[in-house]
Amino acid sequence: MRDRRSGGATSISHISFDVWNTLVTANPRHATMRTKFLATCFDKEEEAVRNAYAEVKKWVNQHAIETGYAPSLSENIRLLMMRCNVQKDPGLIAMAFEHVFENCKPVVLDTTVRLVHSLADDGFTLSIGSNSSFISGTTMHNFLESTFGCVFRFGIYSDLLGYAKPNEAFFNKIIKSCGVAADNILHVGDDAICDLQGARSAGMRGALVGRSEDIQGAVYDAV
Repeated sequence: MRDRRSGGATSISHISFDVWNTLVTANPRHATMRTKFLATCFDKEEEAVRNAYAEVKKWVNQHAIETGYAPSLSENIRLLMMRCNVQKDPGLIAMAFEHVFENCKPVVLDTTVRLVHSLADDGFTLSIGSNSSFISGTTMHNFLESTFGCVFRFGIYSDLLGYAKPNEAFFNKIIKSCGVAADNILHVGDDAICDLQGARSAGMRGALVGRSEDIQGAVYDAV
Protein backbone atom coordinates (compact mmCIF):
# COMPACT_ATOMS: atom_id res chain seq x y z
CA MET A 1 0.00 0.00 0.00
CA ARG A 2 1.47 3.33 -1.03
CA ASP A 3 1.08 6.89 0.19
CA ARG A 4 -0.58 8.97 -2.54
CA ARG A 5 1.32 12.11 -1.58
CA SER A 6 4.91 10.95 -1.29
CA GLY A 7 5.03 7.42 -2.66
CA GLY A 8 6.17 6.15 0.74
CA ALA A 9 4.76 3.36 2.81
CA THR A 10 1.84 4.11 5.08
CA SER A 11 0.69 2.19 8.13
CA ILE A 12 -3.01 2.97 7.59
CA SER A 13 -4.84 -0.13 6.43
CA HIS A 14 -8.41 0.54 7.61
CA ILE A 15 -10.55 3.67 7.37
CA SER A 16 -13.65 4.26 9.50
CA PHE A 17 -16.10 6.96 8.44
CA ASP A 18 -18.57 9.06 10.35
CA VAL A 19 -21.81 9.54 8.40
CA TRP A 20 -23.48 12.95 8.83
CA ASN A 21 -21.58 15.88 7.34
CA THR A 22 -18.83 13.47 6.36
CA LEU A 23 -20.19 10.93 3.88
CA VAL A 24 -23.64 12.53 3.59
CA THR A 25 -25.46 15.78 4.28
CA ALA A 26 -29.10 16.18 5.27
CA ASN A 27 -31.75 16.55 2.60
CA PRO A 28 -33.08 20.12 3.04
CA ARG A 29 -36.66 18.79 2.85
CA HIS A 30 -36.17 16.22 5.60
CA ALA A 31 -36.52 18.49 8.65
CA THR A 32 -39.62 20.17 7.24
CA MET A 33 -41.37 16.88 6.49
CA ARG A 34 -40.45 15.46 9.91
CA THR A 35 -41.78 18.56 11.69
CA LYS A 36 -45.08 18.43 9.80
CA PHE A 37 -45.53 14.77 10.68
CA LEU A 38 -44.79 15.33 14.39
CA ALA A 39 -47.09 18.35 14.57
CA THR A 40 -49.96 16.33 13.13
CA CYS A 41 -49.20 13.20 15.16
CA PHE A 42 -48.77 15.07 18.46
CA ASP A 43 -51.47 17.65 17.75
CA LYS A 44 -48.99 20.44 18.47
CA GLU A 45 -47.84 23.58 16.71
CA GLU A 46 -44.96 23.05 14.30
CA GLU A 47 -42.73 25.47 16.19
CA ALA A 48 -43.31 23.56 19.44
CA VAL A 49 -42.33 20.16 18.01
CA ARG A 50 -39.42 21.68 16.09
CA ASN A 51 -38.04 23.16 19.30
CA ALA A 52 -38.68 19.97 21.26
CA TYR A 53 -36.88 17.87 18.67
CA ALA A 54 -33.88 20.22 18.68
CA GLU A 55 -33.72 20.21 22.49
CA VAL A 56 -33.85 16.41 22.75
CA LYS A 57 -31.27 15.93 20.01
CA LYS A 58 -28.96 18.45 21.71
CA TRP A 59 -29.40 16.65 25.04
CA VAL A 60 -28.67 13.25 23.48
CA ASN A 61 -25.50 14.59 21.83
CA GLN A 62 -24.30 16.21 25.05
CA HIS A 63 -25.18 13.10 27.04
CA ALA A 64 -22.96 11.09 24.68
CA ILE A 65 -20.03 13.44 25.22
CA GLU A 66 -20.44 13.51 29.01
CA THR A 67 -21.22 9.84 29.68
CA GLY A 68 -20.41 7.89 26.53
CA TYR A 69 -23.74 6.12 26.59
CA ALA A 70 -26.31 6.19 23.79
CA PRO A 71 -30.07 5.71 24.09
CA SER A 72 -31.80 3.44 21.60
CA LEU A 73 -34.09 4.85 18.93
CA SER A 74 -37.15 3.94 21.02
CA GLU A 75 -35.70 5.67 24.08
CA ASN A 76 -35.00 8.82 22.05
CA ILE A 77 -38.57 8.82 20.78
CA ARG A 78 -39.87 8.43 24.33
CA LEU A 79 -37.75 11.41 25.40
CA LEU A 80 -39.28 13.44 22.59
CA MET A 81 -42.81 12.42 23.56
CA MET A 82 -42.15 13.30 27.20
CA ARG A 83 -40.89 16.70 26.12
CA CYS A 84 -44.09 17.22 24.11
CA ASN A 85 -46.30 15.72 26.85
CA VAL A 86 -47.87 13.11 24.55
CA GLN A 87 -48.18 9.33 24.58
CA LYS A 88 -47.93 7.38 21.36
CA ASP A 89 -46.57 4.04 20.21
CA PRO A 90 -42.78 4.55 19.79
CA GLY A 91 -42.72 1.82 17.15
CA LEU A 92 -45.20 3.69 14.96
CA ILE A 93 -43.21 6.90 15.33
CA ALA A 94 -40.04 5.03 14.36
CA MET A 95 -41.76 3.64 11.26
CA ALA A 96 -42.91 7.14 10.34
CA PHE A 97 -39.39 8.50 10.76
CA GLU A 98 -38.15 5.77 8.42
CA HIS A 99 -40.83 6.74 5.89
CA VAL A 100 -39.73 10.39 6.05
CA PHE A 101 -36.12 9.28 5.61
CA GLU A 102 -36.99 7.20 2.54
CA ASN A 103 -38.80 10.16 0.98
CA CYS A 104 -36.08 12.68 1.82
CA LYS A 105 -32.87 10.71 1.51
CA PRO A 106 -29.55 12.32 2.43
CA VAL A 107 -27.44 14.05 -0.19
CA VAL A 108 -24.31 12.18 -1.28
CA LEU A 109 -21.78 13.85 -3.56
CA ASP A 110 -20.57 11.92 -6.59
CA THR A 111 -17.01 12.81 -5.60
CA THR A 112 -17.56 11.10 -2.24
CA VAL A 113 -18.78 7.91 -3.92
CA ARG A 114 -15.75 7.93 -6.21
CA LEU A 115 -13.44 8.52 -3.25
CA VAL A 116 -14.81 5.56 -1.29
CA HIS A 117 -14.50 3.22 -4.27
CA SER A 118 -11.01 4.50 -5.01
CA LEU A 119 -9.94 3.77 -1.43
CA ALA A 120 -11.38 0.26 -1.65
CA ASP A 121 -9.59 -0.29 -4.97
CA ASP A 122 -6.33 0.87 -3.36
CA GLY A 123 -6.65 -1.89 -0.77
CA PHE A 124 -7.97 -0.03 2.26
CA THR A 125 -10.71 -1.82 4.19
CA LEU A 126 -13.58 0.48 5.13
CA SER A 127 -16.27 0.74 7.80
CA ILE A 128 -18.81 3.09 9.34
CA GLY A 129 -18.66 4.49 12.89
CA SER A 130 -21.54 6.85 13.58
CA ASN A 131 -23.59 8.28 16.40
CA SER A 132 -27.31 8.00 15.69
CA SER A 133 -30.40 9.26 17.44
CA PHE A 134 -33.65 9.47 15.44
CA ILE A 135 -32.58 7.53 12.36
CA SER A 136 -31.73 3.96 13.22
CA GLY A 137 -28.34 2.54 12.39
CA THR A 138 -30.07 -0.23 10.47
CA THR A 139 -31.91 2.24 8.23
CA MET A 140 -28.78 4.30 7.68
CA HIS A 141 -26.57 1.31 6.88
CA ASN A 142 -29.09 0.01 4.35
CA PHE A 143 -29.05 3.43 2.67
CA LEU A 144 -25.25 3.54 2.60
CA GLU A 145 -25.02 0.08 1.08
CA SER A 146 -27.57 0.99 -1.60
CA THR A 147 -25.63 4.18 -2.37
CA PHE A 148 -22.01 3.04 -2.15
CA GLY A 149 -22.44 -0.67 -2.72
CA CYS A 150 -21.19 -3.26 -0.25
CA VAL A 151 -17.77 -1.64 0.25
CA PHE A 152 -18.04 -1.25 4.04
CA ARG A 153 -16.97 -4.31 6.02
CA PHE A 154 -19.22 -3.39 8.94
CA GLY A 155 -21.11 -0.50 10.53
CA ILE A 156 -21.02 0.56 14.19
CA TYR A 157 -23.97 2.76 15.24
CA SER A 158 -24.50 4.19 18.69
CA ASP A 159 -28.24 3.44 18.93
CA LEU A 160 -27.53 -0.24 18.28
CA LEU A 161 -24.32 -0.49 20.32
CA GLY A 162 -25.42 1.43 23.41
CA TYR A 163 -22.19 3.45 23.43
CA ALA A 164 -21.56 6.67 21.55
CA LYS A 165 -18.55 8.59 20.34
CA PRO A 166 -16.31 9.81 21.92
CA ASN A 167 -16.53 6.89 24.38
CA GLU A 168 -13.44 4.71 24.04
CA ALA A 169 -15.69 1.63 24.09
CA PHE A 170 -17.21 2.77 20.79
CA PHE A 171 -13.80 2.99 19.12
CA ASN A 172 -12.63 -0.25 20.74
CA LYS A 173 -15.56 -1.92 18.98
CA ILE A 174 -14.23 -0.62 15.67
CA ILE A 175 -10.73 -1.85 16.50
CA LYS A 176 -11.96 -5.29 17.49
CA SER A 177 -14.24 -5.58 14.46
CA CYS A 178 -11.56 -4.79 11.87
CA GLY A 179 -8.88 -6.88 13.56
CA VAL A 180 -5.88 -4.59 13.09
CA ALA A 181 -3.85 -2.47 15.49
CA ALA A 182 -5.43 0.81 16.56
CA ASP A 183 -2.69 2.93 15.00
CA ASN A 184 -3.36 1.27 11.64
CA ILE A 185 -6.91 2.68 11.65
CA LEU A 186 -7.94 6.14 10.47
CA HIS A 187 -11.30 7.52 11.62
CA VAL A 188 -12.73 10.36 9.52
CA GLY A 189 -15.43 12.67 10.86
CA ASP A 190 -16.64 16.23 11.29
CA ASP A 191 -16.66 16.61 15.08
CA ALA A 192 -13.47 17.62 16.89
CA ILE A 193 -14.54 15.94 20.14
CA CYS A 194 -16.58 12.92 19.08
CA ASP A 195 -14.54 11.95 16.04
CA LEU A 196 -11.02 13.38 16.26
CA GLN A 197 -10.47 13.37 20.03
CA GLY A 198 -12.38 10.13 20.51
CA ALA A 199 -10.38 8.26 17.88
CA ARG A 200 -7.04 9.52 19.16
CA SER A 201 -7.94 8.64 22.75
CA ALA A 202 -8.41 5.03 21.62
CA GLY A 203 -5.02 5.03 19.88
CA MET A 204 -6.41 5.45 16.36
CA ARG A 205 -5.53 8.10 13.81
CA GLY A 206 -8.04 10.86 13.19
CA ALA A 207 -8.93 13.19 10.29
CA LEU A 208 -11.32 16.12 10.66
CA VAL A 209 -13.67 17.12 7.84
CA GLY A 210 -14.85 20.73 7.86
CA ARG A 211 -17.48 20.12 5.19
CA SER A 212 -18.49 16.97 3.34
CA GLU A 213 -17.02 18.59 0.20
CA ASP A 214 -13.60 18.49 1.89
CA ILE A 215 -13.51 14.78 2.67
CA GLN A 216 -11.15 13.82 -0.14
CA GLY A 217 -8.44 16.23 0.97
CA ALA A 218 -8.85 15.24 4.62
CA VAL A 219 -8.47 11.55 3.85
CA TYR A 220 -5.54 11.83 1.46
CA ASP A 221 -3.71 14.19 3.79
CA ALA A 222 -4.01 11.56 6.51
CA VAL A 223 -3.08 8.41 4.59
